[in-house]
Amino acid sequence: MRWLAGLGMSAVLVLAGCSVVGTSDDRQTAERLANEHFPGQLTVVEVRNLLLEDSGSEVTFALKGDPDTAVRLRVDAEKGTCRRKPCGEQLTAAVARAKTHGDTWRRLADGFRSCGHPLVAADWPLSEVWVEGAPTNETIKPLLTTIGGCLPDERALSVSFAVPEVVAGLPATDARLPTLLRVTDGKRLAALAGRAHVVASYAQRADRTAPPVVSARVVRPFAERQEFERKVKATASAWLLANRPNAAAAHVVGIWRLAPGTVDRLAGYVLFCEPAQKNCQGDRALAMTVDREGALQGTPQIVTDIRDPQGVLRLPGSG
Repeated sequence: MRWLAGLGMSAVLVLAGCSVVGTSDDRQTAERLANEHFPGQLTVVEVRNLLLEDSGSEVTFALKGDPDTAVRLRVDAEKGTCRRKPCGEQLTAAVARAKTHGDTWRRLADGFRSCGHPLVAADWPLSEVWVEGAPTNETIKPLLTTIGGCLPDERALSVSFAVPEVVAGLPATDARLPTLLRVTDGKRLAALAGRAHVVASYAQRADRTAPPVVSARVVRPFAERQEFERKVKATASAWLLANRPNAAAAHVVGIWRLAPGTVDRLAGYVLFCEPAQKNCQGDRALAMTVDREGALQGTPQIVTDIRDPQGVLRLPGSG
């Protein structure tokens, strides 16, 4: 397999994201397919090795007359297939999917631009988008209402807020590439995710006329999240020691959502066992509100009957 070509320099090149096997055959196959099935409409703009496959590449095309859409196709010239199927039908399907994808992007981009919050990035499935913003306790409620009015359809969507200095420092992208390649660029998304930020999650609606239902949370880089959970567990342990001395905290669970109208109060659960047990997985939970440093705010509530008969965790409001 190409990604197991050797352990020395080859492994270093693979881990660095560098190509250790050429993609020229796959590129030539893709260009031939494009000329046969969509003459004059598709231009190859990117070719990447599929590192966990024996052979093949992911080829990305720009679509003539559509500056937003990017067509992605897995091509394996060595095996003469695309995703193990005939390449002609796979390219036709890929173009159809890409056009739908491009239309979805335009609806999102137009909706957010028209309400004063232009999109700065998105994930490839377009289930999460980024806008510039720095919510505060005073602004988050009206801001989430405004953003709800930007939604172009009834589907669920996560909206992440990037503070202005992060947006200003985003890496440049090639303006010649389709918009969807630029806004979903991996370096761009990594730069945005490298700092703690507020994310608003809008639930799917029955139809567009239904009012949006939204909850917000803080997403942190891995190390920061680990430190936050350590502090919250310590806070829970201290409260249990003072109030339920026979109990022992197990671990922090689930998504810690922002209390409505705040960006500095988070509500969530810490599991515990009472009495304390070795290898405790939690048979009860503390419903807690903490600040962004994990310090307790208010009095925790004890929740019992947190598991179903099969032992699966069922916490209130965790769905």
